[in-house]
Amino acid sequence: MSDGKISFDLNGELVSILAKPAERLSETLRERLDQRDVKIGCNAGDCGACTILLDGTPVCSCMVPLQRAEGSAIETLAGLVQNDRHAKELTESFQDHGAAQCGFCTPGMMVSAVALLREKSEPSAEEVEVALGGVLCRCTGYRKIIDAVVGVGAKAQLEAKGEVGDPIRRLDGQIKVEGHEVFGDDIAPADTLVLRVIRSPFPRAGFRFGDLKQFVAAHDGIE
Repeated sequence: MSDGKISFDLNGELVSILAKPAERLSETLRERLDQRDVKIGCNAGDCGACTILLDGTPVCSCMVPLQRAEGSAIETLAGLVQNDRHAKELTESFQDHGAAQCGFCTPGMMVSAVALLREKSEPSAEEVEVALGGVLCRCTGYRKIIDAVVGVGAKAQLEAKGEVGDPIRRLDGQIKVEGHEVFGDDIAPADTLVLRVIRSPFPRAGFRFGDLKQFVAAHDGIE
């Protein structure tokens, strides 16, 4: 690191960027290097949507300070699907098995799966469960994702015969498995207002608001 600049390899290309105090790597990748395939869910290391490979190890980028990336090699899904054979095979298997539904967790799932397949070419279902345990999915029930990763290792292919129950690929599946699917936060302008919802700790409660105009005037950043 020199003159406050952080340099690292991003998907095969050397990048240098001026560090900001306490900046998360996930923010750097998304907001300053346009890596929108890195999704941010909880921003607390729990959901795994922002998983990347840092020197080959899957990590939640929201929990990594930018300074830690100095001199490292970072791989995101967008880069992997271009350069890694395991990722390319996973894009096909995920679509065949219907493993990418809403697509938000898909980058984290696939990046974690790539790390596993690099270590073990034919993982068992149990090994896949462990490897993907840090990434949460609200759509699939995980079975299809596990089957997709095991299927890559076993070189299994699903064959559709035109019968009821045959697997059918989603029309929007390709952009999901390549990390190109965009969500609200991916297209929001920099000055977009953010709504904060505050839940009452009581099952029944009444509220009385005072002078809201005075409150807003006294707090910068509130509209």
